[in-house]
Amino acid sequence: MSGLGPLTVRELKKWVRNPIFFVTNLIQPIFWIALFGSAFDITRFFPGASTSVLGGAPNYITYIVGGVLTTMGLFTAMFAGTQIIFDRRLGPMGRFLSSPIRRSSIVFSKIISSVVRIMPQVVILIVAAYLIPNGLKFVHGFTIIDVLVLATAIVLVAFIFSSIFSVIATRMTNMNSIFGIVNLVNLPLMFVSYAMFSPSMMAPWLANVAKYNPVSWSAEAIRMVIINGSLTASQWTQVGQWLGGLAILAGVLMLLTAILVEKEIRD
Repeated sequence: MSGLGPLTVRELKKWVRNPIFFVTNLIQPIFWIALFGSAFDITRFFPGASTSVLGGAPNYITYIVGGVLTTMGLFTAMFAGTQIIFDRRLGPMGRFLSSPIRRSSIVFSKIISSVVRIMPQVVILIVAAYLIPNGLKFVHGFTIIDVLVLATAIVLVAFIFSSIFSVIATRMTNMNSIFGIVNLVNLPLMFVSYAMFSPSMMAPWLANVAKYNPVSWSAEAIRMVIINGSLTASQWTQVGQWLGGLAILAGVLMLLTAILVEKEIRD
């Protein structure tokens, strides 16, 4: 896709050169894990929760790290489309559309840059979770394969939701509209999932709905490798199903994005 590389570099330079946005993006993960880990710590109310509802995790922070990582990636990815509206309103979009580059390259540069921005946040969040009192514990170790599972799950979720909201943004000119849609769906996506709570703590109908939420697939895949370390064959099969579902959904949505934006993106 002609122009994809330079456009992606442009987006990343905008991120790095905006000191407030850059610093807040790097500090934000610390608040995520500290606040969620303290505010939602169910072990304070349910003694013995580690064995009954935390899937064997030694503490609640270890249990929710996968969910917080996924949710952080979800929220960051959702705002990928806002850069399309900024470019349209401030003028660069007109220059992009008149140049010999694919329109899909314009959108995919926003998507890829949003995914790249997530990765430093992931590292900071894991370090913060490990360092805080009663924080993240790798009881059974954590290998390079586990790291790859973690990174793959987050990247796929980011591609899924940045693709969706980038397509939505191609037909919008009002920034408030995209913010309204993001605010409408982000909390349901987070709470109708297994990101923060186990299925056993949810109403049966809610647990059944959450089972089909890609946020649940990512959170559970990361949680599986963090809590268990070396997985059994059956556990690897389950992780493979979750990541496979995410990969298929991401692939389909990115293909649809490529097709739709070539027809729909306007100055």
